[in-house]
Amino acid sequence: MRQNPDQNAGGGFGAKQTFALALGLMTLTACTTSNSGLTMVYYKVPGTTVEQINQQIARRGPQNGHAIGTTETRMTPRVRTRRENDNCKIENAEVSLDLTVTLPQWSELAKADRKTRSAFEKLSEHVEWHEQQHVEISQRYAQKIEKTLTEIPPQKSCRQLMVKARAVFKSMFEKHNNEQRGFDASERKAIERRLRSLGLTS
Repeated sequence: MRQNPDQNAGGGFGAKQTFALALGLMTLTACTTSNSGLTMVYYKVPGTTVEQINQQIARRGPQNGHAIGTTETRMTPRVRTRRENDNCKIENAEVSLDLTVTLPQWSELAKADRKTRSAFEKLSEHVEWHEQQHVEISQRYAQKIEKTLTEIPPQKSCRQLMVKARAVFKSMFEKHNNEQRGFDASERKAIERRLRSLGLTS
């Protein structure tokens, strides 16, 4: 998991977060998404047996094969201010979410035996469902951040106002990340059971 705050000109500021559905020890970190700019990327995973598919994920998967799927999201608030009665207030705040979701595409699964095919189809369904939950968390937080930014009291200067706005965004973005991590913690056992049933964990 990586976090890289980004400073943007013109009254904007933002943060970027990458989450992964990891292989290796099969520990699960978070996955997020958004409603403003979503790009879906699929990497082909050939193979008709568990062993072949596992090898191809390690070879072709995101994060150098250490993940089944990942989502990278950038959250960027844009704030418009105006002077009023010797104070500066936030007139409008919008939060854009831009993300890239990377998922596996089983290119030869139709040739696999019924048990293997069924197991990986169910795993794919669960991974997509998992990602969708993170989508909804991010969408909800984008709306919360917009509302909270517009509720910041007027300040004597727009510079002071933007300092407060950045602090509010940073705090709420961390709350967003904590909720994403909390969801992953609640999901960890379910994912590990599925992976264990495929022989991908010890």
